[in-house]
Amino acid sequence: MPDSIAHSKRPLSVIGATDYSTLVDLAGAAISKNFDVAVELVEKLQHACVLADGQVSADTVQIGSEVTFDVEGAGRRTITLVCPDEVDADAARISVLTPVGVALLGLRPGHRSAWFSRDGRSNALAVVRVGEDRMAAVALSALS
Repeated sequence: MPDSIAHSKRPLSVIGATDYSTLVDLAGAAISKNFDVAVELVEKLQHACVLADGQVSADTVQIGSEVTFDVEGAGRRTITLVCPDEVDADAARISVLTPVGVALLGLRPGHRSAWFSRDGRSNALAVVRVGEDRMAAVALSALS
């Protein structure tokens, strides 16, 4: 099927310098613990375009982004991509150290990506919208 998400080309992932540094550290820790997504994260980081934080478009999936995406055959989801210590499944705060988290990193609306879930199934997604994590924005504005 030519319009299938799974058959699209892999877009270039753009990652800000601060996120890149954080992700390199997380990848190193994941490798040392033999974590299942470590290799995929390292590969993504090796092929990413790393930019200064201020040069990354606001609609690029970064740590802290709220992302709405369509999963082929499974509907639409909205999650916030976070570091492992900020995970909250009830609030849809998903770790960057999950297969879908790695797949989303660095994408923009209209970009498509594929990943293997932990049960070995092949999945595909298309990013619909990327915004700032509202919870983080509220917390930051309270500090101002």
